[in-house]
Amino acid sequence: MTSQDVVLPLKSAYQDFAKLILSLSDEQFLSPMDDWSPRDVVAHLVGWNNFMIESSQSIFAGKPPSYYDDAPNDYSNINSGFVQKHSSRSKQELLVELESSMQKFESFISSLPAEELTASHGVLHYSGSPASVTRIINSLAGDYKHHTRQIVEWINR
Repeated sequence: MTSQDVVLPLKSAYQDFAKLILSLSDEQFLSPMDDWSPRDVVAHLVGWNNFMIESSQSIFAGKPPSYYDDAPNDYSNINSGFVQKHSSRSKQELLVELESSMQKFESFISSLPAEELTASHGVLHYSGSPASVTRIINSLAGDYKHHTRQIVEWINR
């Protein structure tokens, strides 16, 4: 399995999400939807794209990624920090940040030897199964898909 094979579902989920965000009016982008606005979701994903490089490097070092500590809180502490850090209210600015963070993560993934994509280096996910870069990529792709569905459902209400 190559890095391109692994990253393709993430790239596709990212593209679907970005298209959906582009289709929103500025008012929709900033409007509350459940607990977050679409703006907050974009800021959250910018943060996670960047954080996944650090998390992958932790696995390579044989250490669990630091975000595992916030899992019992449904990552609310980390997410809150990302929403504050990426604080622009401009849809275009945040989409540029999102694209840049995704490109950095994709470049990082493509720089890895194929065997590192599935190596756990003895690190276990908090669920008890082996941690890996592939697992991180799949989880992030799932987050993009989840938020795309969430926003579509919100628009259709």
